[in-house]
Amino acid sequence: MIKELSKICELIETASLKDYNTFRFDCSCFAMIKPNNEGELIAAYKIIKQNNYKYFVIGNGSNIILPEYYDGIIISLEKFNKYEIKDNILYAESGCMINKLATEVSYMGYKGLEFASGIPGSIGGSIVGNAGAYNSSISAVLISARVFDGEKIIELNNKDFKFEYRNSILKTKKDKIILSCKIKLEKYDSEKLKQIILENTKKRILSQDLTHPSNGSVFRNPTGAAAWKLIDDLGLKNYKIGGAYVSPKHANFIVSDGTAKSSDVIKLIKKIKKEVKKQYNIDLVLEQEIIK
Repeated sequence: MIKELSKICELIETASLKDYNTFRFDCSCFAMIKPNNEGELIAAYKIIKQNNYKYFVIGNGSNIILPEYYDGIIISLEKFNKYEIKDNILYAESGCMINKLATEVSYMGYKGLEFASGIPGSIGGSIVGNAGAYNSSISAVLISARVFDGEKIIELNNKDFKFEYRNSILKTKKDKIILSCKIKLEKYDSEKLKQIILENTKKRILSQDLTHPSNGSVFRNPTGAAAWKLIDDLGLKNYKIGGAYVSPKHANFIVSDGTAKSSDVIKLIKKIKKEVKKQYNIDLVLEQEIIK
């Protein structure tokens, strides 16, 4: 039955996922599809559901921990990458990379997304996880999003997402797929925006490990504390399991030496959570998602 999907959109059986996760795990899946548009996505989705295939929607894979083998179908939205600006509103498909988008619209003289110039994810994934940086987040600029709920396309307004810190209602409602979104922008001095992006980039280079594969921040900051400091104060920088270790530059980053497996990262996450709970009686909440 899997062959039916090839009549609708690009299908890759036993697909490598190494280029679809920012940890660069050498992992694979039963199959991957790459729909070109909403029509292909919906048609493919119906076949997947009719045949009870396990599935997962992926953008850039920047906030997920993939298994060595995913026994289902990966729906890649990388071809959902078009955008336009009309009357200070950005219309963007969900597969657009938010860092690229943020840089381009800022350089065009539009303010609103400059905070996201260093976030390595798709805009759809950024909405799901309410991605943010430098005291701003996607929830502050999102107007609405077109979402496929498994039966029809609906428009969700900002308040419908019930945004919280690094969270939205779509993190638990896995049956909904973001297709596109509307972002509010405002005209601004492009040179000033370029300077803001440059300064933010310098801060990232100084404070974060950008030279090794990672998913960025691992844990959410608990109330009244910084996750990185809790981990740092426990002396866990450089602590290593397999090919994964706590970054010596930023204790809330787990990075790979190039050989890490998802199991190494998961074991390290459990170790950190256990030590923080033991020392501070704080349950760290994982910002990333473990895919099974």
